[in-house]
Amino acid sequence: MRKIRLRKRLRAKSKLIITLAVLLVILVFVLLFFNFYVNPVIIQISEATVKSLTSKSVNSAVYSIINNTNVYDDIISISTDAEGNITNFSVKSILVNRLGKEIGRTAQQNIEIMGSEGVDIPLGTLTGIPLLVGSGPNITFKLQPIGSISTTFSSDFVSAGINQTNHRIYMNVHAAVTLVLPTATRNISTDTQILLCESVIVGKIPDTYLNSNSLDDMLNLIPS
Repeated sequence: MRKIRLRKRLRAKSKLIITLAVLLVILVFVLLFFNFYVNPVIIQISEATVKSLTSKSVNSAVYSIINNTNVYDDIISISTDAEGNITNFSVKSILVNRLGKEIGRTAQQNIEIMGSEGVDIPLGTLTGIPLLVGSGPNITFKLQPIGSISTTFSSDFVSAGINQTNHRIYMNVHAAVTLVLPTATRNISTDTQILLCESVIVGKIPDTYLNSNSLDDMLNLIPS
């Protein structure tokens, strides 16, 4: 009887060891499959999503703050002589600085909202098999985008006719986002240039402004 019980115990232990070994092999296979096939897909799609939504969040921030106001007249002051020719451009740096900060802060809030929404990836896409891409139910991956926004300004002058010049001012927004996923961390940078305002100027503009960055330097006099 003791021998029979001993044999049963040995068989039970052998079955347990085999079962554990099979489970371990399956676990290793799943981890390897996830690391080499699923993880790159998640990262690739998440990066593309973050870049797209970051650009949208910046545009949304700009338009919500500008709100169809005449920004050009608010930040640029033009002096002319008796003949109507341009003698000087002056920039209201405090207003420019405030505008850059407001847009940066709003864009940052939009990025945080974006992270809470997550990224939906079809189950078939996660397999990495081309035939299954886009098929199956969506799996939502929550993101934790940790980002910083910086803004600079630039401008250009374009001829708009006889003695007329179209002056455009752009806001350049740099977003540095650290994308924290369950499986990896990626640093993503996006640069978005947005036409902030424009105005048609009548009169001769000095070459000092046409052929130099002097006005851009004034726009960026106070870092935003």
